[in-house]
Amino acid sequence: MQLLRPSLLRSAITLALATSVSFATHAQSGNETTTDQPSAQRLERVELSARPQTSVELRRQSTAAKQIYDEEEIQKFGDVSVGDAIKRLPGVSLSGGGPALRGLGSYTRVLLNGEPAPPNFDLNNLTPSQVSRIEVTRAATADQTAEAIGGSINIILKEPPRARTRDAQLRVSYQYENPALGVNASWGERIQGGTAFNLPFSYFEWNNFNAQRVASATTKLGEPVAIGVREGAQHPYGRGYNASPTLNWKINDQSSLNTQAFITQGNWYWSEQETSRRIVAGQPTFADEARNQGRWLNARVGTQYNNNFDGEQRLELRGKLEFNTGHFHFRSIRDASLQRETIGENKNPALTQSGQYSRLIADSHTLTAGWNFEWRDWTSLARTTVQGMPLLPLFEGQDIEARVNRYAVFLQDEWDATKRLSLYAGARAERIEIKSKVGMADSGGAAVESVATVVSPMFHAKYKLDEKGEHLLRSSLTSTFKAPDPQQVLARPFVNISFSDLSRTNDPLLSDRLGNPKLKPELATGFDVAYERYFGGGGVASATVFYRHVRDLIRNRTTLQNVAWAAAPRYVSQPVNFDSADTFGLELEARGRAGTLLPFLFNAKTPLELRASVNVYESKVKGVPGPDNRLDRQQPWSATVGLDYVLSGVLAAPIRLGGSVSYTPSFRTQQTAEQATAFARTRNIDLYMNVPITQTASLRLVANNFQPVAGENTATYAGQSDVNTITRPRTWYGLILSVKG
Repeated sequence: MQLLRPSLLRSAITLALATSVSFATHAQSGNETTTDQPSAQRLERVELSARPQTSVELRRQSTAAKQIYDEEEIQKFGDVSVGDAIKRLPGVSLSGGGPALRGLGSYTRVLLNGEPAPPNFDLNNLTPSQVSRIEVTRAATADQTAEAIGGSINIILKEPPRARTRDAQLRVSYQYENPALGVNASWGERIQGGTAFNLPFSYFEWNNFNAQRVASATTKLGEPVAIGVREGAQHPYGRGYNASPTLNWKINDQSSLNTQAFITQGNWYWSEQETSRRIVAGQPTFADEARNQGRWLNARVGTQYNNNFDGEQRLELRGKLEFNTGHFHFRSIRDASLQRETIGENKNPALTQSGQYSRLIADSHTLTAGWNFEWRDWTSLARTTVQGMPLLPLFEGQDIEARVNRYAVFLQDEWDATKRLSLYAGARAERIEIKSKVGMADSGGAAVESVATVVSPMFHAKYKLDEKGEHLLRSSLTSTFKAPDPQQVLARPFVNISFSDLSRTNDPLLSDRLGNPKLKPELATGFDVAYERYFGGGGVASATVFYRHVRDLIRNRTTLQNVAWAAAPRYVSQPVNFDSADTFGLELEARGRAGTLLPFLFNAKTPLELRASVNVYESKVKGVPGPDNRLDRQQPWSATVGLDYVLSGVLAAPIRLGGSVSYTPSFRTQQTAEQATAFARTRNIDLYMNVPITQTASLRLVANNFQPVAGENTATYAGQSDVNTITRPRTWYGLILSVKG
């Protein structure tokens, strides 16, 4: 059981109170008295709106700091998936295939409509046309989740429109060999007064290509040096569809019932073909060719009941059913013959129920109490054979099961203390139970239970430095955590595909994997301070300083062990609670009209929008020798620059065009005393041009990852082994026809 230490809790409360007192003193010095009674009506202002609010207005009103990006921002580059759109947002990068805030990929939580996405949710299976907006929150709030050390990315799906909408989009893209097609369609309408529906549907294909070069060098005691170079071509491709129908029923002026389903299904393929290999010295081990394929199905349906009562009270009740499944077939080919084969499936049914009650008190406090319950079952069944024989006879074909139960309660208060000062205080208590089992009971499988309880206090403050709120000062003090994934606690070995011969010792960089049932959650305490400047016309500039201290850090440690599943000693990678770490940084962001942000360079009427961000990060992991003992994959700095220009006078309607450039320098990470990874610089250039055809139709031309830079990393282990991998992607070109009805 993990509980927040009392000393940390006292320190957090003391620091938050000191910050609040400082803000209150500043407010009094600004000719405001403490007897002011602002009619904030926060409950009404946040939940009810007479008109659509811009993303900048929503950002300014929020007590907790968040960045909000609307539908236009998300769709302008014509991306196939939401994952491609997210990578351009300020301070967001891709780490291990998923989004990373502040370079902290494993600590970034993805939410769907404010609720945690399922464990195997893939952003590449969601199209931007189905998204209303994206909210990026770097400091957690109690009503969502405390499991967000790095922050959270909340994807809000579209709701039924206020008027009839009929939109369609046809996409043709090209990266390799054959073009890929895509179709998006949406039909929304309001019927019978208070009832409305939205029926969005998307069909998508992808056909990508990467050239890869892997150079490895291994030195083992008593053996000659083995050096080899292998070149190959990776070809991922596939197709799928998704739909998210929504039905809103307005029961009366105070209450409504909203039901939304989400389903995505498809097939994927991934092949790697060797084009050449070269032995430089000794007898190096080369990876086999691969032919992998599978299919997935993710389905969920949820209902939400809202009741606003008399305008000063609000009740929300939510229920959701989910079912996720995936089938996979992996084959490794050596010398044109089947070497190793894995066939299996994963199933992940889930049931969640949540609710919250909010009440406006004394015209300045919005008090909210709520709960979240989640029951989730994760089952995997797989069988691996090597040349027709079971690889691990004790485990092959046996169920691997993990059952996760989560219980959470929270309480929060949003308080408009004065006309300029808004405060937030919240606390969330979560209990996580993971029961895992490898194999059936009659085959020696045993159940292992892991239980953790975490209490997370959170404090936010927002102070307006002027009457209009054009200058804001924010601060946040939060306690967050990250629970182990079910796969991390499963005590089932996974043998490295390049070393299926269990009579041999494998390479430390090609290690076997084994879970750890004794893992504890990682706990973090963080502090954020931000200054925000809002301009006319929707412009904003901000500067943020943050700090996080992480305890019980989980890291994969590779050691040479005598194991039960092999005759020879094997290098095994296993997650352990390592030590603690500190990370801090500076984040700068600006976006708006060029004439507003840079009046000394551009005329106020210049139709040019600018976007820019610079992020500087530093981290130190205790227990790992420096230098470069940073958190895994956290870059030292990153920068993004983008522009959007409206070109008039060429056609009857204006042409919109723009681009985005992101850059990350090379850096090195020392994961443990023995293992390190060096990453080369990355640069990504995306371009678009939207040409109107008629009043309701337009044609968009897109080039993503224009003039790509090769990705490179070099992994080393204690001077015994190093692997250098270079991947060369290709530019993705797209042509998109959009029609709005």
